[in-house]
Amino acid sequence: MNIFNRPALVITLGAAIALAAVFVTASPKSQSQALAQLSQQEATTAGQSTDAMDLKPQSFVFLELFTSEGCSSCPSADENLERIAEKATADGTNIYTLSYHVDYWNRLGWTDPYSSAQHSDRQRKYAERFDSTRIYTPQMVVNGKAEFVGSNKKLSDRAVDVAMKIEPTAAVKVNARLVNGKVKVDWQTTGLDRGDTVNVALVQNKGTQSVTRGENAHRKLNHVNIVRQLQSARSANGQMEFDPPKGFDNKTFHVVGFIQSETAVTAAGKSGIAVGMAKKAKPTMSDETNKKTMTSDGSSQVLIQETSGSTQKTVRKLVPVESFLGMLRSGNLAVRGTLAQIQQNWDINYVPMMLEAGRFMPPSERALVMGTLESKTGQRFGTDFDKWLRWSWKQKFDPHPDYGKFKSGLYSKIDPRFSEYFEKTDGATIRLDEVRWGGVKRDGIPPLKNPAMITANQANYLADTDVVFGIELNGDARCYPKRILAWHEMFKDTIGGQSVAGVY
Repeated sequence: MNIFNRPALVITLGAAIALAAVFVTASPKSQSQALAQLSQQEATTAGQSTDAMDLKPQSFVFLELFTSEGCSSCPSADENLERIAEKATADGTNIYTLSYHVDYWNRLGWTDPYSSAQHSDRQRKYAERFDSTRIYTPQMVVNGKAEFVGSNKKLSDRAVDVAMKIEPTAAVKVNARLVNGKVKVDWQTTGLDRGDTVNVALVQNKGTQSVTRGENAHRKLNHVNIVRQLQSARSANGQMEFDPPKGFDNKTFHVVGFIQSETAVTAAGKSGIAVGMAKKAKPTMSDETNKKTMTSDGSSQVLIQETSGSTQKTVRKLVPVESFLGMLRSGNLAVRGTLAQIQQNWDINYVPMMLEAGRFMPPSERALVMGTLESKTGQRFGTDFDKWLRWSWKQKFDPHPDYGKFKSGLYSKIDPRFSEYFEKTDGATIRLDEVRWGGVKRDGIPPLKNPAMITANQANYLADTDVVFGIELNGDARCYPKRILAWHEMFKDTIGGQSVAGVY
């Protein structure tokens, strides 16, 4: 068993990334590129027909970036892809971007949560088509014809200009919806040649990760249009089904479709040219039991629907989180007004917000909040926050749909940097009401990070009565003396190949 006595410095050496930029010219047949038109409406239901769709091809550009959070050269390419995507949105041009996170750099110490062996295989197929003997990151592929280092802005802009001038002849349209917990996608094409492949990708709009190990350790990385799943078919129309990944919702994911030719060839004599692209479609929630909408006054509603269909059963208006935050800067009279609104539209899941806001209110106004809690819950805990919290944590947790926004607004008043912790909470695996302020600003008590270790026999500074905290993972053991950990309150370490955070 090992015991630490001082911090350590770890230096990781990664793989060298380098490749000359190469443009691949296509044969005349492959110059017939296509874009599918797709209505931007989000209210398409499962029963609507796609027979009357007008599939009118338009010029398009399709960029695929092969990247990894374990590659030190990739963040600049991710930024370049985001730049292109944002510019395309602002200009209204038909430029579509996809980010594929490969898995072969996971061995460098950091497992990219978006990585997939399927993405690595797709990149290897491109290498064959480009007559290349290796794969690398970051690699950008444009319309399946040009490939180069993805961080090269000059080459990417030039490739976009070239690709946009190609006249298309084929098109594809996709339509997505959520049915029984599955994302179902219908597609329809025009101009599809024999051997062409229709690809459909389930895409996460954005992603942010704080990397703790590997070549990008201690960096916060941002990604756009992350491919989470990809399926292919060879029919002019049909349907496919996706299992939504963790954290899925129809506001942060979309679906795109594109066609790749198996008959058109590159100058290297290989196939795989993109010949059709569909604008992104958001999955509509056709079987959602609790569906959030917004009213004209900015407050949230929860539409309670029959689980067997989409018939609305009741409508209940929720108090907006801004009202709870407003109690922190309002006088006694204003607080009474807000509490009257809360009582009129009572929901048990207001309790966490009332407790957290009440903690920072003057005694007289806090007493009003606690009195409302007692009258609505039947509990008699007065202003004893610990008793209220223990009781609240035993209740079913079905938070206000904007609870994360409330937490962000509340704790940013203490330290604006706290808001970062609540920017993305849809995929949270712990209850947000269990996240409490510890009494200091961010980094006020620095954590113990990857401490150096000594053997138990060497820890002669410890007395038999000293308390130590032990943990073992995958045959790897650690001990953290209380006399050291008490000064840091938490540690961050790698044990048995797993990233671990411990709190005292």
